[in-house]
Amino acid sequence: MDRIRLRILLVDDHEGFINAAMRHLRNVEWIEVVGRAGNGLEAIEQSEALRPDAILMDLAMPEMGGLQATRLIKAQDEPPFVAIASHFDDAEHREHAMRAGADAFVSKLNYMQDVMPLLERLAGGEMA
Repeated sequence: MDRIRLRILLVDDHEGFINAAMRHLRNVEWIEVVGRAGNGLEAIEQSEALRPDAILMDLAMPEMGGLQATRLIKAQDEPPFVAIASHFDDAEHREHAMRAGADAFVSKLNYMQDVMPLLERLAGGEMA
């Protein structure tokens, strides 16, 4: 099955976390990381400017967190797929993420194991 090339925006206030994700995603030929942002305000600007296919969004960040940013990004025309990531992997945080309009919730503890199947489905065109 042919995969489409996925354009991804990484959003996290921890440089080390973004760098680790970049190292992993750089090795996947059908993924292109088109931008990075350190908080929700930057994420909204980058989403409007870059029009990524998917945003991997941290839950807790300074200035504006992932939930509020997700709400605003999902109000854009043709919004991207948004996966919220958090160290707090429990039903309450998952419910808040879904209520904000996130398409998925992933644990930062199993980040790549959780994120890659989502991106593969997205690239395969199964999730429209």
